[in-house]
Order: sequence, then structure tokens, then C-alpha cells
Amino acid sequence: MLDELDEKTRLLKRTGELLNSIIKGLDKVDLETKQKIMELCGEACARSDGDLKIAKRIAEESADEEEILARVNRDIPWCGTWTRRENTIQTVCTRCGCPLVRNEVVNLTGTFCYCSRGWVKKIFETAWKKPIDVELEKSIGRGDKTCKFVVYIQQQ
Repeated sequence: MLDELDEKTRLLKRTGELLNSIIKGLDKVDLETKQKIMELCGEACARSDGDLKIAKRIAEESADEEEILARVNRDIPWCGTWTRRENTIQTVCTRCGCPLVRNEVVNLTGTFCYCSRGWVKKIFETAWKKPIDVELEKSIGRGDKTCKFVVYIQQQ
């Protein structure tokens, strides 16, 4: 059992090093490419951790936007509480929302923050069944004291 744990720990460390190298390499490409790649990573995270299934269930069971928001806050773990502000939904996080960063698997960088943006986009598009835009207004990875995400739900 100990050897199996050691092997899993080594693989996790190797995966983290690999991701850190990829992220460092992304700093050499244009911003649009960097954002697209990292946002795809965030979408993959939403799928793999089960949050996307929860968002789909919320969308199937709720039509009221206030109820959807309450359920997202209750059922999908995040680093801050989502609140409605006029035509947007916003959150402020005092710590990084990424479990890979919090558990020191990968380094926190401004580039890596686009992964969280992709996660937020996928969760809210799924729960609202509408296209959305996400602005990362502040980012701990870029040197801010907090992260601030602003979700713009497009009216159809």
C-alpha cells in the first residue's frame, strides 16, 4: 500500500511539473491563444470534478434565476459567494479557487487564472442555458489581493 501511495504521489508531482512547464510555455504565445487553451483546461476541470453534472441538474430542475444562483452557491463549491449585481453575477475570492493551486500541485500564475475563467464560463453557461461572458477583473495570480469574476449573461 505504501509503494502504491508513493507512486501516486510521484505521479501527481510529475503531473504538476508538466503543467507548470506548459503554463510557462504559454507565456510565450499571444494572449488570445493562451486564454483559449487555459479556458479549455477549466472546462475539463468542470467535467472531471463533477461540477458540470451538478450544473446540468440545476438547469434541468430550475428555471428561476434566483433559485439557480442559490443552488450554484449551495451545490458547487467555489472560493466565494456569487451575488447578483444589476445585469451581472459576481464573486470576490480571497484565496485561489483552484484545488491544484491550493494543494500546491501547480504554481499560481496569471496565466493559470484563465483556467478558472473557463471553469466559471462552463458552469454558468450550463446552469443558465445561455451564452455568457466572464471577465476576470482581479486576480491573485496577477498580483491582486483578491480575485474578482464578473459573469455577463447574454439576453436572448
